[in-house]
Amino acid sequence: MHHHRSNLTPTCLPMDNPGLRESVLRRSVGRRTHELIRVGESRSGVGICGARNFRCNCNALPSQIRPNEQMRGHEDDDIMICILIGICPPSPDLWEILTKRVHQTIRNDQDDDGGDDDGCQQECFTIQWISHSIVTDDGDGKSTPTQIVTAISDAPVDAVVAATTNGLGDTPYICELWASAPAILPLMPLGGYSKHIIYDPSIQHDLKNWEDWARPTLRKWGLFFQKSILNTTEVNELRSIVESEIESMEESLKAHRPEISIGKDTFHFREVASRGNERFDLRLLSSDAIDFVKKTIMMGRVSTVLESILHSISEKDVDFDLSVVYSKPGAPNQGWHCDGDHLKGSTDAGWDVDGWKTKLADPYALCLFIPLIDLNDTTGYTQFWPASHRNRDLMGFGPVAEITEATWDGKCTAGDAIWYDYRLFHRGIANTSNLLRPVVQIVFKKSWYVERANYGTIGVTEVERS
Repeated sequence: MHHHRSNLTPTCLPMDNPGLRESVLRRSVGRRTHELIRVGESRSGVGICGARNFRCNCNALPSQIRPNEQMRGHEDDDIMICILIGICPPSPDLWEILTKRVHQTIRNDQDDDGGDDDGCQQECFTIQWISHSIVTDDGDGKSTPTQIVTAISDAPVDAVVAATTNGLGDTPYICELWASAPAILPLMPLGGYSKHIIYDPSIQHDLKNWEDWARPTLRKWGLFFQKSILNTTEVNELRSIVESEIESMEESLKAHRPEISIGKDTFHFREVASRGNERFDLRLLSSDAIDFVKKTIMMGRVSTVLESILHSISEKDVDFDLSVVYSKPGAPNQGWHCDGDHLKGSTDAGWDVDGWKTKLADPYALCLFIPLIDLNDTTGYTQFWPASHRNRDLMGFGPVAEITEATWDGKCTAGDAIWYDYRLFHRGIANTSNLLRPVVQIVFKKSWYVERANYGTIGVTEVERS
């Protein structure tokens, strides 16, 4: 994954592709040795790699972190980092022990002349504990319950692991570095996500409207779930429209772009795009599709939510893009991504644990997913990393969400709705069924925002100019 300031420095073999490097190295962490098999770099210059036993050492190279992002919320010049540690066996008292005993670590540095102890200088680093969770570690071939904890510190990564081990005293704990990152790594809260992102009137009974619950939920977690935004009749009507447009577009591709192997090749046209692997994104431009959204979904069902989150429902302030994201049988797992970046110049949550409340910029776009078939383990679904919208420097760290079991699986029934912040990390799961998996995507956005990344500028039937 990444380098860091400690003495655990991997040797990398740069490749021609500047966005991806490969290396094989061994690193001793705690009591185990891991063979890291891949090192890559994200758009922010911070990489990601996987370990053969599913350990991630995402160690940030300080020089790669953008200067204006290094110390967001801190006054000194040291670089903060988030450290993820696995502790085995788990204990109900472990979190309390750490938060009470371990607050700092001290590093002894010899003077420049390499003198004796008299020339040794001490440097003190603070450690702030953030969150903890319980996961099942399958890294050694056994299902071992492990407690994972996160902390932020300006100390070297290995120093924090050592301080954690020392702080636990003589108890038989094994502490192991799982990952480090240039941003707080969100973990699943104890008890799971359901009570936080699924609206339950029996729990939120003190709220007059569910919209009053939706806005703070989206701000904190980056998504929320709404049951049955469409009934069965409406789902069937919309699916008929969508299937007709899919058939029409693929016939047009065959007629005007015979060189393209649909489902295998990557292409980006103004109306439709595909990154291969049987996954497609088709704009729904027919009057039937647009009228359905305006009359059935916009009128009364989502307008108050949109006004609460985007602060307006006026057509001059907010508009929408309509498309169907569909996966054919055989589509594999998708890579982790977000649909839109944090805007240049906007603020994210930074290193403040509660920064999502006060610092995080409001969303400029909100995505509404409506599946037109039931989504399950066979058809596949969309997997989300809740709270990953809070920080721009989480790009490339999706695999950490997997090994920490911090994901939420969007398994639901046709006609249900999943709303998410455009900046939230997610990925499509493999379609192992024999069914087409169509999901209508409505992107409600500020009218000044124009989506340019996902589509091309040339139409399917247009002749490209040389």
